[in-house]
Amino acid sequence: MNRKPRVHASKLSFSYTDPLTADILSGEFDGTLLSNGNVFEVTSVNSLLVNGAAVPLPSYLGSTDKTFGFGNTPAAVSLDGSYMALFAADGSDSFAFAVGDLASSNFLGGNMAGASTRYGGTDAFADYSQANWSASLVAPTSIPEPGSLVLLGTGILGLAGAARRKLFRSRSS
Repeated sequence: MNRKPRVHASKLSFSYTDPLTADILSGEFDGTLLSNGNVFEVTSVNSLLVNGAAVPLPSYLGSTDKTFGFGNTPAAVSLDGSYMALFAADGSDSFAFAVGDLASSNFLGGNMAGASTRYGGTDAFADYSQANWSASLVAPTSIPEPGSLVLLGTGILGLAGAARRKLFRSRSS
């Protein structure tokens, strides 16, 4: 995968149904959407669920290429599921997606996904099903910057002062 210029940091919500167990691995990745608008470079796992129940977050995150010794590409997934290079582990438990990367073609013999039983899998890789993947960007929450809050507070104080002066003038006349 060629490195693409970064667009902005964001969050990605995802869901993958294991074709062998029908368990649903879902959660949220932190990272950066690249300029092609499809590939999301993953920097951390923010939340992780199996069939709606929270599971421990992985302590290791890397690309499948890096994990299996095929280069130093960053961990990434695509919104449409056409490219996946992600390996996440916590001790002996792990989940991985290898689609269209060097690990899938040189080591695994094709596009694969897999997870340990803790993460809703069978402890083995299986054929990856793009139809079982869904992902969408999470809209950022709007947080006012401190300067805006100061400006708003100053305006409110100014209005209160003007109302007080008007009230004081009407009482003195």
